[in-house]
Amino acid sequence: MAYAVIQFVEGGERTATVCRLAEGHPVGPEGVMDALSAFIEAHSPTILRQGSPGALHMAMLWVAAEREAGREVKVMGGEGELGIAAAEVQALEGQGYFYEVHFGRLGERSMPLVLQHALDTPRS
Repeated sequence: MAYAVIQFVEGGERTATVCRLAEGHPVGPEGVMDALSAFIEAHSPTILRQGSPGALHMAMLWVAAEREAGREVKVMGGEGELGIAAAEVQALEGQGYFYEVHFGRLGERSMPLVLQHALDTPRS
C-alpha cells in the first residue's frame, strides 16, 4: 500500500504537511499527482486573478476535498481525529511518496507548482 506526504509551501516556507494514508502513488485514477493537478487547475484562475490565498488555506481546502472524496488524510502535528505524529508517519507500511505543492506568498500572482519523489524503499 502506498502513502503520501504532501507538504504545502508558501514562498519557499513550509506551512502545512498532510498525509494521505492510502492511495499515495503518483499516477493512476486515484493517484496523487492527478488529484493535485486537478486541484491546482481548479484554483489557478482565482490565484492568478486575485493572488495566492496562502499555502495554509490551500492545505485546508485540500484536506476538505480529500475527506469529501472519502480518502483518509491526516495533518502532521495536528491533534484529534485529523492529527498524526511524525513517528506515526514513519511507521506507515508500504511505499511512501513525497509531494511539495508550492504557492506564492499571500496575494502573489504566480502559478502553483508540484514536485514529487519517492521516499526510501518500501517498508513492510
